[in-house]
Amino acid sequence: MSNLTSSYDDLADAYHATIDPDGAGLNDPTFDELVGDPRGQRVAAVACGQGREARRLADLGAQVVGIDASEPMLAHARALEEQTPRGIDYLHGNAHDLQPLVDASFDGVVCHMALMDIPELEPTLRSVARILKPGGWFVASIIHPCYKPPAHGELVDHVQGTYRRIAGRYFEEGPHESPTRWEILPRVSYHRTLSTYVNTLVDAGLTIERLAEPVGDTPVWKEAAQVIFFSCRAAAGGR
Repeated sequence: MSNLTSSYDDLADAYHATIDPDGAGLNDPTFDELVGDPRGQRVAAVACGQGREARRLADLGAQVVGIDASEPMLAHARALEEQTPRGIDYLHGNAHDLQPLVDASFDGVVCHMALMDIPELEPTLRSVARILKPGGWFVASIIHPCYKPPAHGELVDHVQGTYRRIAGRYFEEGPHESPTRWEILPRVSYHRTLSTYVNTLVDAGLTIERLAEPVGDTPVWKEAAQVIFFSCRAAAGGR
């Protein structure tokens, strides 16, 4: 029995009750656009949680393996798979090493809205590169680090009055606790600058081919990007 646990373990039931509880799968046009046509491809969903993006990939025709550190989240994913079989395999594992997955065994990998909740970025991205076949693709999305840094939305006292900080403490990388984060998410997440994400992807052998910053659906996020997507390609000859 693995001792691996996750900050999502105690939140799994609340998360599942809120996010795709009926198992319909992810509905995100930007995700679909960047993934393209994965029919017949073997695709890993890293940090898949209760399987929302894994189900979408399967519905698009991919052969999907989901991996996550939270057994309670995977229990929901497996229950939904049992109710509506899509052929998805769900594995318990750490994103830092993706230990259950063998080298060069996937055509594609996705990591949807999860890298900011994973403590160590560098080993995670190197593990993604390890399991990709030469020339394989990687699509990831994160909360936009430029517009939601640690001090986003803080009230700050100033000699001329109180103001709300839009993008404070951007360069303070590492774990930070947000009292305003959605209650179904862990309070602690891991902030990195945009350049850290870009450089770590490149250093892992994942060449960025496209970026996407979709317009949000609330007044605030129609003015600034809440989310950023990366579409990357592993070296054709491997590393």
